[in-house]
Amino acid sequence: MYLWKIGSLKEALREKRVTQEHRAYYLLLFTLLYFTLSIQSLIQINALWNKEMMVVQILISFLGIAYAYHKNANSKTFVQNFTAIGWVFVLRSLFFMTLGMTNLYVMTHLFGMAELFSPKNAIMVGMVFELLLYWRIGSHLASLKA
Repeated sequence: MYLWKIGSLKEALREKRVTQEHRAYYLLLFTLLYFTLSIQSLIQINALWNKEMMVVQILISFLGIAYAYHKNANSKTFVQNFTAIGWVFVLRSLFFMTLGMTNLYVMTHLFGMAELFSPKNAIMVGMVFELLLYWRIGSHLASLKA
């Protein structure tokens, strides 16, 4: 099971070396992570979001999954490929996004621009991150065609 090396995972998926047990783990882990992030967003909806932002977030998720489905090599293996690649890519991305957001937080406070690091701005950055996430997952899925 791969946690970081997406190139090795894609090679294993192309060569059909990923077992059903590992695919089930990827599905479980990705689903838990996705729902955790979704629930966290829904909890903050009254404090930080308005209804329009919620609609935009749902639209981004729907269109992102549709884009990834369109880019997938084989529609019969979409869920298996999406969850495996999605898990590894989201795990890596969350690590780097955490580093970036921590750096942004420290830099804005050091230079006296703390008002730029508001929760609403963080949500907007998160939405851009999600767009980039679906784009990269789609490109990884497309590379499985080769």
